[in-house]
Amino acid sequence: MADIDKELDEIFDDPLLNLTEKEVALFDIPAYMRRAMGAKAQADYVAQHKLCEDFERYRQLFQRVHHDLNTGRRTLIRITKTTNLQAGHYYVVDGQLVLLERIGERKTSSNFLPDARTRCIYENGTESDILLQTLRKNVVGSGFAVTELQEEMEKSFFSNHDLTEQDKVTGYIYVLRSLSENPEIKEIKNLYKIGFSTNAVETRIANAEHEPTYLMAPVEIVATYKVVNLNSQKFENLIHLLLKNVQLHVTVVDDKGLSHEPKEWFVVPLDVVDVIIERIMDGSILNYTYNKELQCLEHSVAITK
Repeated sequence: MADIDKELDEIFDDPLLNLTEKEVALFDIPAYMRRAMGAKAQADYVAQHKLCEDFERYRQLFQRVHHDLNTGRRTLIRITKTTNLQAGHYYVVDGQLVLLERIGERKTSSNFLPDARTRCIYENGTESDILLQTLRKNVVGSGFAVTELQEEMEKSFFSNHDLTEQDKVTGYIYVLRSLSENPEIKEIKNLYKIGFSTNAVETRIANAEHEPTYLMAPVEIVATYKVVNLNSQKFENLIHLLLKNVQLHVTVVDDKGLSHEPKEWFVVPLDVVDVIIERIMDGSILNYTYNKELQCLEHSVAITK
């Protein structure tokens, strides 16, 4: 035992262990690093699902949305990375219906996009405060947006103070993606139908697989916009003139064996389509042309009507 004590004494007496206060300080974490680590820990907070204590308030709402989906009053649509998620709207993530009940105070995320904590209610009776950008990523990656009812769109698109007595709601601008299995169509990237309808889009496309204008195949609604004071013929003329150089030229045969050449399909990136719709709705589209090579709008001399 004495030999062991002697060996321990020799170890602890080793001059290498006699550190000065300055040397000991080398092992301290500076205050600024501790603050940075704390901030990172806070940023790395992960939203957790918890029991929604007031779920009874929402149960019938979820049941109603499921009924609307089953009866065709609502549909599921894919969204893009640029789509704004809206409070009060329903989404599907990993097969589960989600209500974006509330969006909190907005801030700028690390990638300079607007972000915020949310309150999301899930149909399984849970809720979470997932970040808005994370929810958007989940919906884009493995989910859908649920379309509004027609009466909801009419109510929310234009508030009463936006309309005058002379304003008239005239219809919907819609963007569709073809679900055709025809290789000639299926292999075309960024192919969209951009059109105008005076009726609900869901009703308009109900028989798509039997209509040449939809390439005799089912279609998927990518986006819809309710508009006022827009003449359908004027809209079609603007779109056809602006995107003439990227218009799809294809012949389809209908159920009776007759040939048709649909005119409203264009090969153009979806984010450009979004900008085009915005420019049409604010009236500035007359000042732009489309650059096929650069795939963007260019400001130019006004387009002749």
